[in-house]
Amino acid sequence: MFSSKSSAKVQFCRFYNKDMDDNSRNIDQQLRDAYLATIYEVKHLGLQLQIGEENRDLEEFLIDNNVFSWAFISAWNPFSQLLPPSENEKRHTDLIDFSKNKQWVFAEGFGVPPNKGWTAEKSLFILDISKIEAIDLGKQFDQNAIVVGRLGKGPELIFL
Repeated sequence: MFSSKSSAKVQFCRFYNKDMDDNSRNIDQQLRDAYLATIYEVKHLGLQLQIGEENRDLEEFLIDNNVFSWAFISAWNPFSQLLPPSENEKRHTDLIDFSKNKQWVFAEGFGVPPNKGWTAEKSLFILDISKIEAIDLGKQFDQNAIVVGRLGKGPELIFL
């Protein structure tokens, strides 16, 4: 559930950012493809995000909730290195605590990988966070990439 504000049920807009930044070249193609194929979801809101697909309900959700920007960020598996579940849980709790201290509105979600052998990563869907703040947060939690979006522009995969 959201830490505050409305919890309207919607589907996300999905777009593929064809102009990925230069940092993406530091990620091998298989890992890059996995990020692009991942489904980023907030189950209790019925929200799903997959880079490259469009859905008008996201715009309605953003307008209805007076939200102009958002990010989907995980603290799990820094730099795509698998950690034990207990360490991932601690990192996720740290991300929640940090977000609460910043007074960001957020909901818990999962990055659901395309490979059935991989575990879905707990994440946060954070509302009204700027792209710069989201990038800084992803770097703070040692992530290779984050997903960001804003009103009028769909989801964008950012390599850090």
